[in-house]
Amino acid sequence: MTNLKKRDCGGCTVCCTELKVDTPEFRKKPQVPCQHLTAKGCGIYETRFPICREFLCGWRLFADLNDGWRPDRSGVVIVRLSPDNVPPDYRAPGYGMQLDIVGGEAAITRPGFAEYVAAQVKRGVAVQMSAASPATLVNAHLDPATVARDMAGTRATLLRIFAMLHAARWKKGIGMLVPLYRLKLAQQKAMVTKAGKG
Repeated sequence: MTNLKKRDCGGCTVCCTELKVDTPEFRKKPQVPCQHLTAKGCGIYETRFPICREFLCGWRLFADLNDGWRPDRSGVVIVRLSPDNVPPDYRAPGYGMQLDIVGGEAAITRPGFAEYVAAQVKRGVAVQMSAASPATLVNAHLDPATVARDMAGTRATLLRIFAMLHAARWKKGIGMLVPLYRLKLAQQKAMVTKAGKG
């Protein structure tokens, strides 16, 4: 299991804007700045809500992520998922992760992103990806046996996944179904290919 390391947020306030909060004490829509966010950070920091006190993004938790992974620098908010929130086949590592891509395509192509995702997939960690859209399980699109050997192919697959998720982001209602359907077809194709190699 990845070692946990608690860092300070510093000047990063990405979670205060990008994430959805839905608790009895406080609610906030995704991609909407918190009403308490100021130019200097949280305006109610000393009395902030329990969800805000308890939340630690993956950059603050996972010791293997360097300072370049801070969400305002990387364009990626990593949320640690409990085993109950990942498919049964991926529970052995004891956790999963969701990569909320807030920095666009540049976040996917930045050095180290594909390598990090490949390492997690190879270890059997459930990796979900979202672009302010429904999330998809990246593992279903990548073959753990080949991700480390084919980094260019891994990066290209991650870019395709992001493009479909991003397309779904801007659609409403039925319009969202087309990119999500394409994503599901790509996932099924990848699974058939993996099964053929097995």
